[in-house]
Amino acid sequence: MTEPAEGRAATKATPTPLGGTRHLSAAQFVRDQRDAMAMVASQDGRFTIFTWSQREQFVHAHRVDPLLLQAH
Repeated sequence: MTEPAEGRAATKATPTPLGGTRHLSAAQFVRDQRDAMAMVASQDGRFTIFTWSQREQFVHAHRVDPLLLQAH
């Protein structure tokens, strides 16, 4: 999982801490359909993009909700 914050390194996690059923379903979908990308918006305000990492050989979660909250 990556987050758009300075000094934050990518971490490995199961889909469960990332969110609920929507996040788990999206992660499973991307694992099965490796050319796909899944975008998940949950009711608690989390917005995550799931993609397949060819290099790492697992699903990668990009947490982008902090970017959506920035004032321009």
